[in-house]
Amino acid sequence: MRRLAPACLALAAALLGCSPGSGAGEGGGPARAAENPAASGGPAAERQVTYTDRLPIARYSYTSAENTAIESAQQVLTRRCMRTYGIAYKLPKPAPDAPELADRRYGLSSASEAASFGYHPNREALPTERPALPADAFPVFYGKRGAVQGGGEKVTYKGKEVPADGCFGQSVGILSKEYDDQAGAAVASRIATESYKESFTDPSVKEGFRKWSACMRNSGFRYESPMSPMNSRAFQGRTVAAKEKKTAVADVRCKEETGLLDIWFKAESRIQKADVEKNTEALEKLRTAHQKKAEAARRIVAES
Repeated sequence: MRRLAPACLALAAALLGCSPGSGAGEGGGPARAAENPAASGGPAAERQVTYTDRLPIARYSYTSAENTAIESAQQVLTRRCMRTYGIAYKLPKPAPDAPELADRRYGLSSASEAASFGYHPNREALPTERPALPADAFPVFYGKRGAVQGGGEKVTYKGKEVPADGCFGQSVGILSKEYDDQAGAAVASRIATESYKESFTDPSVKEGFRKWSACMRNSGFRYESPMSPMNSRAFQGRTVAAKEKKTAVADVRCKEETGLLDIWFKAESRIQKADVEKNTEALEKLRTAHQKKAEAARRIVAES
């Protein structure tokens, strides 16, 4: 799925315990409401409709509160570890409200993002902050990923060996090792991934693609499916050209006119619902594991 793959598989990542805000791929995705204020802010801001977080399998992802608790605990454990190396690590302050990326599970869905960024992401909404640490302390925080030393060597700091994954990676692992349900996460990830792939063969989605394609032709663009412009190499450069923005705007408009996004969401929801019902026992165990992990995280934070 090339360029779209990260967006399409975002739910699978969340179910496996990955979070874009954690900095090390751990924590889980929040279960947001059906509609969210647009990133640009202001009284006339576009309202984004989410799809990923309303799919049946999203019930088995981390909730926003659980995700916050786990990330907070990871930071507390990281600070304790950094102290053992004589490094003062200040827990990061809550990030100010940042623009939120529109849901791209089914391609572009935001008219404002299309007009401003084409098929490129809104980079203002991407996390960029690094830990506030002295330069020589990054190997302690990140382990081999932050070290200048060769990949096969042990990382040391002032003569003391550093965990291979650094203090942060070690902190993530402490909770994961005891509470993560790998088997359940694999089931949830499979459902989230395969339902997306299978949705392309649904008759209602195929008909939706046909109508969307006809709408795009009326605007001067020839694409068989919304994935074609999303994955076009012509729209993957460093800059966003006027043609890309024009194509993207027409893409979203045609989705709105044909109702494609809702058609696609309903089709995938039907597919997921059937698979979820076949795997209820494994998925409920996963949800229980998430709850226990969040409870343990809250205890760590309370004791800090």
